[in-house]
Amino acid sequence: MARERTFVPYLVVAIFALALAAITGVLLRFGMLYGMPTWAQNFAAVRHAHSHLMYFGWVTLALMALIWCALPRYTGRPLPPAVPWQMTLTALMALLSYPAFWQNGYGLTTIGSAHLPLGAMVSTFNGLTWFFFVGLYVKATWRMPVRPLPVQLWDWAIMLMLLASLGAVGLVGMVFTHAENPFLQQMFLHQFLDLFAVGWFNLALLGVLWSQASETAPLPRWLPTMSLALLLAPTFVLGMSPAVVPEYIFWLVALANVGAAALLAVHLVQIGRLPRRGPLIAWLAFAALAVVIGAAFALLIPGLWREYATGHLRIFYLHDLLLGWISTMLIVLIEARYALASVRWRPVIHTLWAAGVSGMLAALLSMGAPALLPIPMLLSLQIAAWCSVLVATAAILLLIAAASRLRR
Repeated sequence: MARERTFVPYLVVAIFALALAAITGVLLRFGMLYGMPTWAQNFAAVRHAHSHLMYFGWVTLALMALIWCALPRYTGRPLPPAVPWQMTLTALMALLSYPAFWQNGYGLTTIGSAHLPLGAMVSTFNGLTWFFFVGLYVKATWRMPVRPLPVQLWDWAIMLMLLASLGAVGLVGMVFTHAENPFLQQMFLHQFLDLFAVGWFNLALLGVLWSQASETAPLPRWLPTMSLALLLAPTFVLGMSPAVVPEYIFWLVALANVGAAALLAVHLVQIGRLPRRGPLIAWLAFAALAVVIGAAFALLIPGLWREYATGHLRIFYLHDLLLGWISTMLIVLIEARYALASVRWRPVIHTLWAAGVSGMLAALLSMGAPALLPIPMLLSLQIAAWCSVLVATAAILLLIAAASRLRR
């Protein structure tokens, strides 16, 4: 228990990042309806601040805390002494990404007589803290005689994190060299952001989920790990603009994506066989994962990807993946481990979160595929905006509960 309490402050910081990112999401949603305020005129830059805080401050920091908490059970050894330093640096750099991206995103920001790519610089510093994490993880797991399923998933999650980080290096290089190549810019951007999400987030989250599940039920004899990682690796290409991706590359990647989805479905089926002890919002997370799996097969419909890859359907997919599946399951796993919210407040937080996420996803689906869910565009925008308020309220209440838990 003492080790678990060590990571509560970092989870509080992660939940703070979630709450701040959710509030920024409210600003963006209402900005689409009524225009952005004068102090947040650069919509694209604010969106970068929002998304990078979700990536770096919320999901990455929370996953690292949960991994460190669980790892000694498998290694039989204490964590490396430098882990608190790594987590502190990761939290600090993640929070700094928000103001760094706020004004100009990946562009240049004027500070006195200097013109600095603050977003790219902070992304680089964030990446250095991830390398710190990887080094400590390798040290902690070195020469393990047996690597259980959760550790295998974390191993491959880290491999995909490193591969995604090369995209960030490429983006920084393009900024500093003033290179203008649409294909490379698209490739590096989506190698970084998309592979980071579908690779590192997915596998690390599955590892934490199976780690906690193994405390109350035996694990399946076999589940895909390396094969899942290898099939996920090229899928970032599907986030790129269809204008710069040759047809044959698309089909190769789309087939790999279907293979990865099938292996994720294997995990989902096995998760469904676990004892039914989780909260009801866990079903929202599993339903969102099922949509992610279904989307991979839908991309095999000829012409679908080229028509919808850069439109509202992609926005729906990203929110389903990051908000519906990953963020919801993270909340479930954190609550299961730490019981941050009291029994009285937990149903309120869960209800607000589930209603807000479900309503937002429905509105985004309607905007992307009106034939499936025919709602007028203006009404869809309004639903998404007000549902974002519910999500932000749930995140704020969870932050208050977590801060109270920390004080206790």
